[in-house]
Amino acid sequence: MAKIDQDWSELRSQFLTDPDHIYLNTGSWGMMPRPVFDAYIANLRELELNPTLSRKLLINKVNQARDRLSSFLNIQAEDMSFLPNVTAAINVVVNGFDWEPGDQILTTDQEYGAILNCLHNASRRWGVEIVKAEVPMTPTGPFDIVDSMRACFSDFTRLVVCSHITTRTGIITPIKAITELAHEHGALVAFDGAHGPGMIPLDITDSGADFYGGNCHKWLCSPKGVGFLYADPTVQAKLSHLVVSWGYSSNGYTVGPDRPEINGAPFMRGIETWGTMDLSAQAAVREAIAFQERIGQESIAERGRELSGYLRAQIANIPWADVVSPSTEGMYGSITTCSFEGVGNRELQTRLNNEDGITIPVFEDREGCDVQIRVSTHYYNTTEEIEYLLECVSRAR
Repeated sequence: MAKIDQDWSELRSQFLTDPDHIYLNTGSWGMMPRPVFDAYIANLRELELNPTLSRKLLINKVNQARDRLSSFLNIQAEDMSFLPNVTAAINVVVNGFDWEPGDQILTTDQEYGAILNCLHNASRRWGVEIVKAEVPMTPTGPFDIVDSMRACFSDFTRLVVCSHITTRTGIITPIKAITELAHEHGALVAFDGAHGPGMIPLDITDSGADFYGGNCHKWLCSPKGVGFLYADPTVQAKLSHLVVSWGYSSNGYTVGPDRPEINGAPFMRGIETWGTMDLSAQAAVREAIAFQERIGQESIAERGRELSGYLRAQIANIPWADVVSPSTEGMYGSITTCSFEGVGNRELQTRLNNEDGITIPVFEDREGCDVQIRVSTHYYNTTEEIEYLLECVSRAR
């Protein structure tokens, strides 16, 4: 075990990790530490004692989790909705607007496929034009992204939809600069923050974002199926209900002192009311945040970069491998995508999963190399796991 792993072994022992498998896919789903898992199970047990009466107790716990998450993100609890995931959050924004034919949504060519599907659907339904800025796969600096997007604005741009951290190569985009750029052109901005919370320190208020959707079940390591949507109080009334349930009012919303209200509650509380949801999972977010705060957000981010740096150093010694993710300080975190020549095709993923005991996503490389592998290095991973991954890939050549 390398020296940089030693201080993390005790934390690693608190995860329900399969001892016969190496997990390098936090970019899809994180693993719950035992205190979070235990809290989730306790919530489920409490609910099943009496699903009607216990629901009221769980709602109180959900509101406590909401307060804790809001503080973690530096936003107000009244401005946040609990939703199942980021895809739902961006759908609430895109499908909640009143669009006119000819309106434009500006996005990039680095977005997650489900979000691109959401934008395509808006184009078909309302005649919205989707404009894609071409962002370099490996940008040399934040200006590469900002300049690419600046060139694509027009008088018809109403909304910018952009990843905070891209899903394919882990580019950390300059969200504050993108927000300022959008506002200069009279557009609103919605960030896909699937990978932000729990990977790097996040201050949504400081970013100036109009909307920010995030996942809790990736890098924050909460139960699966918990995400959120933040909306600035000044733009909340622009949204319509994606799912019309008890959070809706036939009388519409009222103007509160600080933000709109509906049915006597904050407007965003109505946006999240979809009927029966997994309150047990939402409530356990409080424990997930408490677990991370004991470690420290900066320490977690540093650990992710440390492991990524170790991987990059190993790749530098392999002539048939390269790092696709950016290397500019501040533009990469815990996602490192590497390309490998002469390895084969996507059958490599089956081999890594089934024969080598490694859970990791393998992509067909759009740039002409055989494959790309996205390596997620969260604080429960080790240098030994990175070394074993590269050994397995070498054997596959």
